[in-house]
Amino acid sequence: MGKEGRTKRWPLIAGGAVIVSAVGIICFSAASDQWKLERSAALNAAGVGGHQAAAMKNRGASVEKEAEAEEERVTSQFSLNHRFGYSQPSFDSKRITRQYTIRQGKVAYLTFDDGPSRSTESILHILSKYAVPATFFVTGKTSEENIKQLKLIAEKGHAIGNHTFSHDYSRIYASVQAFKADMEKLNRFLKAEVGVSPDIIRFPGGSNNRLSWKTGGRSVMKAIAREMSNNGYSYFDWNVSSTDAAAAVQPKEDIVQAVKSNSEGKDKIIVLMHDMDRKTTTVEALPEVIEYLKDQGYRFDRLHKESFKFQFLKL
Repeated sequence: MGKEGRTKRWPLIAGGAVIVSAVGIICFSAASDQWKLERSAALNAAGVGGHQAAAMKNRGASVEKEAEAEEERVTSQFSLNHRFGYSQPSFDSKRITRQYTIRQGKVAYLTFDDGPSRSTESILHILSKYAVPATFFVTGKTSEENIKQLKLIAEKGHAIGNHTFSHDYSRIYASVQAFKADMEKLNRFLKAEVGVSPDIIRFPGGSNNRLSWKTGGRSVMKAIAREMSNNGYSYFDWNVSSTDAAAAVQPKEDIVQAVKSNSEGKDKIIVLMHDMDRKTTTVEALPEVIEYLKDQGYRFDRLHKESFKFQFLKL
């Protein structure tokens, strides 16, 4: 082939390489863009304008307040002691050795619901200072700042759990299928943006909340919990409430005292706290909570599928 022929072929080869690269980039980014397309389509279908967006925001605040009240109702409904709702990983009890028991000892699982938020980085800073791992049950907050916070949670070695994408009781508890769709939407988002796909769940309001009855009926929570369990997920409630959801801004001293009193006599505790913009006193109370639990002989761990479980709703 002459020089002129080779010269003519190079643009074609280069163009082909560009096309192949472009196809690769498109395929790679498809998963990352799926949640964005879903969100955009939903907003366009709803025709969200300025007034509608404001109404949605106000409704969201009302739902959030109702959800917090439900968590506190669930907590106060039961006597949260180590005998109620206790569930351990499955293993042969005959194989438990003294060495295993000593290694396990008293364990505290700090959990933070509803993030990420403007409080997230402060919480992470405190956890790093005390070298304490924790678990964050997050929702579908998709701003660039929120994505940065989610990545930071993972980079710091903490566990990320699924707390549903929308945290909208009327939507997620309408049916088993509705819950699965919302939960899986969050998992797709987390996989695309953070690289994690959680197999641990915390149901908004707890596994026995009554707000679910309004849209899904009295048996919907049991049906949802059973379906999630059958699909390989583990759900976690809590046996120590910090009571930071009892008020918009609970006094720091009340949060600390609640953890002290609610953890008394328990070897394994799952502590409920919240990662939200307005929960500033939760952040303020956290160092004192950690120091107290350390003084009581607790070590700290993150939740995973086989962790100690406290479940209000038993299947």
